Order: sequence, then structure tokens, then C-alpha cells
Amino acid sequence: MKTKFIFFALIIGLTSCDINSDCGECFSPPRAFNFVFIDKDSSQDLFNNGTFKVEDLSVTNQKDETINFKIIKYQDQTILSLNSIGWVLEPSVYTIELSPEVSVIMNVDMDKITDDCCTYFEVKEFEILNYEYSESTSTGIIQIEI
Repeated sequence: MKTKFIFFALIIGLTSCDINSDCGECFSPPRAFNFVFIDKDSSQDLFNNGTFKVEDLSVTNQKDETINFKIIKYQDQTILSLNSIGWVLEPSVYTIELSPEVSVIMNVDMDKITDDCCTYFEVKEFEILNYEYSESTSTGIIQIEI
């Protein structure tokens, strides 16, 4: 019996983790960048009022590569959602072309942080260059005034 106990204790000792250094892992993906485009004078959604058409919309990066996006219809808003740009960990410039005449240019710089066994992404810089904008603290939607 004593031999079985020693064997069992030896197996447990060899396969157990160091509790102090193994804190598990957690991971939070980068945020989605969600945009609503409104008329600066009337605050009307510019897709809903017919100023812009979803089929004319395109998003590209500084290398002129197409960036995938989603259009979300929520209540009285047409939301442009960019999920992939937060994964790029170098300063990047994106162009949202709303029509052949109107483009929104933005700078985004993200950072990947690992702290206390958790990995998350942080926005180091976000800037819309050619239009006024604000971000809702409750929804995170970025409202761009055109």
C-alpha cells in the first residue's frame, strides 16, 4: 500500500502545475469600429435620407487593399462596422469612400498588451482627419458629421 501511495504522489508531483506561475489565460479581441454618418446641420442619417447608398460604399487601407465591412441597420441608423482593422498593430490609414465625391480618412494605431496573463488590444491613436466626429460612451459608435 505504501508503494502505491508513493507512486501516486510521484505521478501527481510530476504532472502538477506551479500554481504561482500558472494563472490561466484570458484574451479580449480588439474592438470593432462602428460608424454612423450624419448631416452636420440636421443630424439625419445620410444613408437613411438617401444622400449616400450602401452599394457605393468602400473601405481601403493605405496600400489600396479592400477592407471588409458590415452594414448594420439598427433603429433609425445605418452603421458601418469595421471588425478587422483593430488587429493591425502598426499605424494605418483607412479611407471610407461614401460616394465618388466624399471620402472619410482616418488614422488608427493599435497596441497588443499582455498583462497578468491577459491579452487585450488598446487604441493608441484614432483620428478622423477631414470631418468632425464624436464617440458615444455608451455604445462606442463613432458619429461623423458631414
